[in-house]
Amino acid sequence: MSATPVDGHSDEFEQLAGLAALDVLEGDELGRFQRHAAQCERCQVMVRLDREALAAVLLVAPPMDPSPDFKARLMQRAAVELAIADTTRRGSVAAPPTPATQPPGPAPIPFRPRPPNVIPLWRRSPWVSALAAILVVGLVSFGAYSYENQPVATYELSGSAPGKALVIVRRSGMAELVMEGVPDPEPGFLYEAWIIPQGGQPVAAGTTNRGNAEVPLPGNIRGTTVAITKERTRVDAPTSAPLMATVVQS
Repeated sequence: MSATPVDGHSDEFEQLAGLAALDVLEGDELGRFQRHAAQCERCQVMVRLDREALAAVLLVAPPMDPSPDFKARLMQRAAVELAIADTTRRGSVAAPPTPATQPPGPAPIPFRPRPPNVIPLWRRSPWVSALAAILVVGLVSFGAYSYENQPVATYELSGSAPGKALVIVRRSGMAELVMEGVPDPEPGFLYEAWIIPQGGQPVAAGTTNRGNAEVPLPGNIRGTTVAITKERTRVDAPTSAPLMATVVQS
């Protein structure tokens, strides 16, 4: 089947189709592409197939929400890659070996038949290709981070303080103390978290002056007791009995 472009279709719209598949188009550029794609079967097919390719990557590494400045860093890095590619094409630096001197690589395996006149995203434009490659690496990295960041165990602290406190242990071994609905300490006081090894001395793990807070717990806390005390200032050893505590299984 052939995907037919409409009058006014250009290489620019094919590049925009790749960016639309990556969900990085905004403002007037997004509106202009959407108006064009509403009538252009070729652009519609490009966006659909490119999104299917990205979705296949997500099956291997499910993404997590990126940091707020991820898009800006992504676009900045793509611009650098474009500048390098452009310099190489103009001969200012040593050009890469020609295809004839490179060892043949494996043929790409399409996810499904692609209409013969639709150019894949990664061959459509050097800077779109760079952007796509960087985004895929980002998605894989986020996916790996997401996997390592998955909670694998939760322990609720018990004691005399109202509210709720949980220790969340993640697949990577990192953990944090999450306090919800615990009254804020009185002026001049704070809450301090402790990690108490079996048969060992309490180790200060962090402080907070709020009752709703998250306190990262350093090191491997498996097999220890996690406790909270109320102190006048940060101390190296508890000066009062724990308000809440739990044992984390090893």
